[in-house]
Amino acid sequence: MMEQLALIDLMPEERGTSGAVWWSGSWECRNFGGFYQVREQGRGNWCFIIYAFGDHHANVYRVNQIGELYRENVPIDANDRITILGRKYGRDHWQH
Repeated sequence: MMEQLALIDLMPEERGTSGAVWWSGSWECRNFGGFYQVREQGRGNWCFIIYAFGDHHANVYRVNQIGELYRENVPIDANDRITILGRKYGRDHWQH
């Protein structure tokens, strides 16, 4: 079944819809309220991808309405938790 799902890819504009899920190689990807998340082999926690860090922020990937990735700063606290859509996510939910 997973092999069949890997063959079904979304058009870029479909990826721009919140809740969209697609595959890129062995990575399952999704649009989580405009934020880009992945998990390897479709298992485990969904993780935000951090591109870079600042003093009090992290630069994460987002998905725009036409399915293109771009970067945006989000707060990061002293406990390494990023804030996405008003909720804090620790290291188990982001990758760098």
